[in-house]
Amino acid sequence: MKAATITASALLLASSGTFSIARGDTATASCEVREDGKVKKEASGPCEFSQRQGYVDIKLKNGFTYSFSPDGDKPGQYKDQKGHKVERVMNGGNQVYKWDEKKIVVSFGAGSASAGGSSANSAGGEVGDPTPGLQDLVNGKLRGGEIEDELSKRGWTQGKTDVQGDDVYSHFYKGNQCIVVRFDKSRHAASIVNGVMADCKQ
Repeated sequence: MKAATITASALLLASSGTFSIARGDTATASCEVREDGKVKKEASGPCEFSQRQGYVDIKLKNGFTYSFSPDGDKPGQYKDQKGHKVERVMNGGNQVYKWDEKKIVVSFGAGSASAGGSSANSAGGEVGDPTPGLQDLVNGKLRGGEIEDELSKRGWTQGKTDVQGDDVYSHFYKGNQCIVVRFDKSRHAASIVNGVMADCKQ
């Protein structure tokens, strides 16, 4: 089967698990591979991404392919082909696959990381990492609008919002910093992580 051309909206649905790409269909993306905090330039750059029935394959520019299979019923939990646990963190249209010692940032469209470049965010740390100074809002008593009000008091401006299943992903920016707040179905903040500025204002 020839590679399919997949729209941005279809990729967003694919990342939420509500859209399956048939086996053999691929989408071109940009992948940044980081291990022990360093970019692996030989592996980072253009890559091929495919997803079907919950299974994900990422073929890197060095030819190595990571294959992820769902691990249990909890969304975002996978095992790689060696049985190692991998967590997928959603960041707007981007996906971050995280091991204990490394991560792969898969970017589509405007938010793509450049080949061998850095996905670092000036909020502190890398894309997909918990944002320093805001973790007091995670899994706390504040909900929905209360968290948005608190972020506004701290100088953050709300950007775009994505809905993926039961979760809502709200983007906020301050200067050239971008963060993504994931609200669970109870409207509590389940996570606050660094985002990509190009995604914040889309």
